[in-house]
Amino acid sequence: MEIALSKAGDMGEIAVVRVSGVVDSETVDRFGETINDVFADGCYNIVLDIDGLTYINTAGLSIIADAFKKSSQNKGQLKILHAGEAIRELLDVVRFTKIIDIYENEEEALGSFK
Repeated sequence: MEIALSKAGDMGEIAVVRVSGVVDSETVDRFGETINDVFADGCYNIVLDIDGLTYINTAGLSIIADAFKKSSQNKGQLKILHAGEAIRELLDVVRFTKIIDIYENEEEALGSFK
């Protein structure tokens, strides 16, 4: 799994978490730690860019669900960017597409926070 964190927005109020590769039992803890680091910095607006994510296990999906809940509880939002076809189907099955906005364009995803 490759994971990178950057800030976006006029005042760096949006965290962009880029994840690619595989989120499985060996990498899920690092994925969760990265999301927790974002919250520890007091940032509750997150764009989860999953371009290149080829697999995510149930623990990884649980981290996304928890992050969505924690963002919402702190007047923030979580958005998903660049969900490939297989991952998008999985997000459909677990009904994330009903509650989490999914974007194919980073500019639109970032602009949706305004």
